[in-house]
Amino acid sequence: MKIISSIALIIIVFFVGYMTGKVNYNEPSREIRIGYDNKENTGQIDIEKVITDTENQSFVDNFIMIYLHKKQISYTNPNLDNPDVYIMVNSPKQSTGLIDSRLWFTNEGAIIGERSGESWDEVDYFEINNNDADYIKEQIEYEER
Repeated sequence: MKIISSIALIIIVFFVGYMTGKVNYNEPSREIRIGYDNKENTGQIDIEKVITDTENQSFVDNFIMIYLHKKQISYTNPNLDNPDVYIMVNSPKQSTGLIDSRLWFTNEGAIIGERSGESWDEVDYFEINNNDADYIKEQIEYEER
């Protein structure tokens, strides 16, 4: 009888510990990766900042809203190799890339080149206003390079 009650107690303790860990662990559902060109290695992107929804929910929400309300343009002079910043939105829980984009800051705001196919041969261009561009610059601590 003692053995059965000891085994039951051990199972209960492990189950309670497992459930406590499951409830208390906050895995991010969205992360925004901010990258810049590596000056020494052409084609290499250095990720300098990662912002997750568990550490800054308001920025992630505002960023998604900015991207949802961007205006499509027909941009004919892209310099895909030299954006000001690379921005990728991922879902760590699903191991999925949601947005792969490049930003060029302008006097009127910013131009966003968003990859719409398997490679950067298929790109859609959008623009955002100055307020949204300034907000992104401030949040990612952008410094012109």
